[in-house]
Amino acid sequence: MIKTFKKFFTLLIISGIGYLGFKIYQLLKGLIELDKTLPQYLGNIIGEVPIVSIVTVINKITITVKFNKEVIKKNKGLENIVRDYVTDFYPIFKADNVKVIIEELIEKSKKPSPKE
Repeated sequence: MIKTFKKFFTLLIISGIGYLGFKIYQLLKGLIELDKTLPQYLGNIIGEVPIVSIVTVINKITITVKFNKEVIKKNKGLENIVRDYVTDFYPIFKADNVKVIIEELIEKSKKPSPKE
């Protein structure tokens, strides 16, 4: 009886570890695909490809999207567009755990080269 219980308990632990590994794999796969497809999607809708940064902490996902100032003024619902895209095409990310930040893209001005 004890041997049977040990085998069952071992099988239960291995199954739990396998399930967690599979969930982590799905999360990482979704993050990689989201990082590739989100700029293309926004480029098709808005007309300008943004700079996208995705940060994940345990089960919270923060997506930072940087557009030019003019694009942000023209399109007021950018946050909702990004959130809807993520929740529609990537159901592994829950809407409550996704935070979207829209920032203004600051272009670095070119420094003049020193004249000799």
